[in-house]
Amino acid sequence: MSLRYPLIRKTSLRLLAFYCCSVSSMTISAQSLQDGIYTAIQAERGAEEYAARCASCHSSDLRGNSNSPSLIGLSFMFIWEGKTLGELFHKMSTEMPTESPGSLSMQSYASILAFILRSNDFPAGDTDLAASADALASIPISSN
Repeated sequence: MSLRYPLIRKTSLRLLAFYCCSVSSMTISAQSLQDGIYTAIQAERGAEEYAARCASCHSSDLRGNSNSPSLIGLSFMFIWEGKTLGELFHKMSTEMPTESPGSLSMQSYASILAFILRSNDFPAGDTDLAASADALASIPISSN
């Protein structure tokens, strides 16, 4: 019996090491809005899409009106801070535009979201924003 315990102990230590490495790699891969998670070109495409599909309700300056919320500044952060980009992407892609919800391509919704992020002074990076609520689900909307 005493020969099996060292084997069990080694196996347990290996499993613990694997678990710790897995958890730390998940933490490292987490992104934030400060990491540059969209490209400037994507945001430009989003600006065009926004002007064509969103500005009639949310206004050309993204400040909204009495019927539609602002998509910039403190008003935007008041509504969305503490939620995730995945939640915002899901809302956009299932409820917007109001006259034909879900009618845009997922790439168009991602580009519009990139434009909204740029309009809120979040930095651009080298990779397009993902066009999936699941891929954006771990990115918190936060000003820091």
